[in-house]
Amino acid sequence: MIDVQYLLRARKMRILFAAVLIGGGAMGFAPYMLNDVSTQAAINAPLIRLTAAADGTVADLPANGRFFDRSTEVHLLNLSQDTGQVADLKAEAEMAQAEMALSQRQLAELEGQNQRLTQRAALFSTAMSARLSADRDSAEADLSGCQAERAEQAANLARTRKLAAQGFISPAGVQKAEAAASLQSSNCSSAAARLRAIQVTRNAAQSNVFIGDSYNDAPYAVQQSDRLLLQKQAIEKTLSDATARYRQASIRLKDALARAGYRAPAGTLVWAATASPGAAIRAGEPVLDLLDCRRRFVQVALPERKAEVVGPGTPADVRMIGSGQWMKGQVVNITGAAGRRKEELLAASTYSLPEDRQIIVDVALPAPEPRQIDAARKCDVGRLAEVRFSRRL
Repeated sequence: MIDVQYLLRARKMRILFAAVLIGGGAMGFAPYMLNDVSTQAAINAPLIRLTAAADGTVADLPANGRFFDRSTEVHLLNLSQDTGQVADLKAEAEMAQAEMALSQRQLAELEGQNQRLTQRAALFSTAMSARLSADRDSAEADLSGCQAERAEQAANLARTRKLAAQGFISPAGVQKAEAAASLQSSNCSSAAARLRAIQVTRNAAQSNVFIGDSYNDAPYAVQQSDRLLLQKQAIEKTLSDATARYRQASIRLKDALARAGYRAPAGTLVWAATASPGAAIRAGEPVLDLLDCRRRFVQVALPERKAEVVGPGTPADVRMIGSGQWMKGQVVNITGAAGRRKEELLAASTYSLPEDRQIIVDVALPAPEPRQIDAARKCDVGRLAEVRFSRRL
């Protein structure tokens, strides 16, 4: 049998035992010699605060701690169709729609009236052109007759002068023949002028300009059609404005109804309800806080001198206290001891406020797989952690 007392007293055994103790101590202290280690750290994550998009009542909200492993629609509000912003938008859309319908009916009536006036104007133009053509033909006939009489009077005047030269007619008879010829020439000039005037009027009528007084160069039907055009333009502008208001109100109403819910992304968890189901709520008031487990990070306190060697992008090893699993993280933010930190939208408060000559470093953790998260642990937010930074940096 082996003498145990002899073995314990043997020099080699004592040396071996001492070597084991020293090796174990070296292994235990090696991480602290090769790394900057801090246990003043805690897991944190941002909150997604959902607010009321309009006045209404709070819907039946999901229970605290419910985890969404896939994108899920969350109903936040029950919006009344009779009161509040939704009712105002609905009334505005209905008023704009009624104005649009009225404008469309008015435009249809104006279009019918305009067609009737166009027909009347066409009839007037045709009748006026026919009458002016008849007047022109009559004036041309009068001018032809006048010219024939003028030729006759000219021949009579020539005979009278010849007879007067022979002594058969007195000078008074010659003067009478000259006066008759001059009068007939004047009548022909007047007939020619009337013909030219009728021709000018006819040419203008062919261009839909009817010469009369200075106020009525167009028939009544055309003047009324011009007034209808102005009315139509005004109603078209009213219709355009009403259409724009209707579309805007419809879009805002649709948006308000859509924002009564929220599609929670995969990897989020119901942290706390800030309003009670069934309670009246005003637009902008908070309804629900969701924990974003996809963006977990660790807040760790380090000495101020490490601010020069630890910066954004610096790798770090993170282990939650009580766990043997290490996670790879990366520094995303550094805050000095005098820096202000906003914690309103963080799930956990800062575990260790920075003391004199200390900084707070935020180390982002890798996003976990949503289906592998244990909802009962609330994404481990608030748990203490150990963080190691390599001194080789």
